Amino acid sequence: MDAFEKELKLGFLDEAEQSIADVEHSFLTLETDPNNKENIDNIFRLAHNLKGSSKAVGFDQMGQFTHEFETFVLKVKNDELKVNAAVVSMLLKATDFVKLMIVELRINLEADISIEEMLAKLKNFTGESAELIDLLQEETEIPDEAALTAETGDNESKLKLFARKAKQTAHAKAPALDESIRVAGSKVEKLLNAVGEMVILQSVLSQSKDGTNTQNFKKTMHQLSKVSKEIQDISMGLRMVPIKPVFNKMLRIVRDTAQTLNKEVMLNLVGEESEIDKNVLENLNDPLVHLIRNSVDHGIESAEVRLANGKPAKGNIELKAYHKSGKLVIEVSDDGGGLNAELLRKKAIEKGIISETDVLSDSECYKLVFKAGFSTKEQITEVSGRGVGMDVVRTNIELLGGEIQVESTLKKGTLFRITLPLTLAIVDAMIASYGGQKYVVPLNHVYETLQPKLNQVYKEKNLGTVLLLRGENLPLYHLGDFFAQKRNNNETNMIAIVFRNNNKPYAILVDDILSQQPVVVKRLGSDMEGMLGISGTTILGDGRPCLILEAQDLLLRKISRIENNLNNDSIKLNTKEVA
Repeated sequence: MDAFEKELKLGFLDEAEQSIADVEHSFLTLETDPNNKENIDNIFRLAHNLKGSSKAVGFDQMGQFTHEFETFVLKVKNDELKVNAAVVSMLLKATDFVKLMIVELRINLEADISIEEMLAKLKNFTGESAELIDLLQEETEIPDEAALTAETGDNESKLKLFARKAKQTAHAKAPALDESIRVAGSKVEKLLNAVGEMVILQSVLSQSKDGTNTQNFKKTMHQLSKVSKEIQDISMGLRMVPIKPVFNKMLRIVRDTAQTLNKEVMLNLVGEESEIDKNVLENLNDPLVHLIRNSVDHGIESAEVRLANGKPAKGNIELKAYHKSGKLVIEVSDDGGGLNAELLRKKAIEKGIISETDVLSDSECYKLVFKAGFSTKEQITEVSGRGVGMDVVRTNIELLGGEIQVESTLKKGTLFRITLPLTLAIVDAMIASYGGQKYVVPLNHVYETLQPKLNQVYKEKNLGTVLLLRGENLPLYHLGDFFAQKRNNNETNMIAIVFRNNNKPYAILVDDILSQQPVVVKRLGSDMEGMLGISGTTILGDGRPCLILEAQDLLLRKISRIENNLNNDSIKLNTKEVA
């Protein structure tokens, strides 16, 4: 097989992947609106194109299968098969099979794929309700290798397993097309790296202008700043993609989960054209899957309970995206039973997550659902009960530099709100100093800054140093405490930075806030990866590297330091005893 033929086949697989995503969305629309002739025509057209193109590039087995797939769709189009849940499930089963064919062919373009079993199912399908039960049982089977993703309970696990193998093989095989339609992904990354370096150089020049009185130099610097910002915005936009593909996947998740639980649930999508950085989007799928399944399982009540409470039998979930203050906000809301704060508290006490003496507000009780090992289910099912799903949600969102909030009203519903940065490559930040050292604090972590007055800082027996802010006691730390730096004990001459984007709001003291500017995020070296409280590094205008702080992990860093000190003291005591 020559290079041109490989490129042709890989190009077809990219297009086929998109076509299958489109046709799956159309199937789900078909179930809710079976008389929509335009939708049925679109399904038939996509199936026909897939059949023709696969044969044209030499994928004969795929061509044979999609031919039978097209025949099946034609039966639906001609009313030979009446649209019902069983028919839609068969169509979805067929698209899952095509997806698996695509990833297998990515691994080996000459793969021999067994299609006889699925062909027989398509040919012999009658649309009887009994066939729906068989299909649902098949869809919930999960291979042992995918045990870690067993929480999803559907064919998504299999696809991830195949995709992971395909990705690993792709690097070792012949050159493949970049994962992009118009521009090669590698070129976009190179451009962004170059823009990042330009931002650093522009920062260097900006500092240099303070010692230069030439009017022409200052004017040129001003123009350079404008052009630099424009190039930065354009280049970052190249990596921005609509959130729609991930949102559309959730339609299938809701349908399959609802059928497994014998519930009627409708998912409404709002703002699916909102854009986000491709790297952020790739890590958003798992958290959304868990949230959506959680809403169907825990949020939406059974039809009997809903009717008894004066609600329609069919539950509603809304998945919404919108931009706000330079961030992407995603909301998952349902009109279900809501969260019972007292029940959550009791479950947390039973599982040893909190003690009986802990006093929690309703909003703090809602956040217990994100604790590892927490679940209100008495028995583990294929959908939930392991107590890992929501913990995964919180962890993944925080790794993306985002936060998640919960709002709930008993018997009316629950809302999960995710706030994410639009990109991870360049972030707006403030540069703070402590003990002669500079630190970068991303602005999306900062709630407010202030210079504490004498009567706002005091010692509290259980909390230590506290900042009294509008009637609220916030734990107050010196930034140097996290990095074993010498502490400045004159708090009233310092600046307090308040953080509220985690479960425990707190404030840190710095000597000064030097500036506010965009910074280029660089990954930490292998010897520093995983350091608590540090998310990356950057180069400042003076040419020196500077650590980027991760506010959500700084407290964990302090706890870790205390534990290490206690262990060291214990070792010293034991040594003395031995002596």
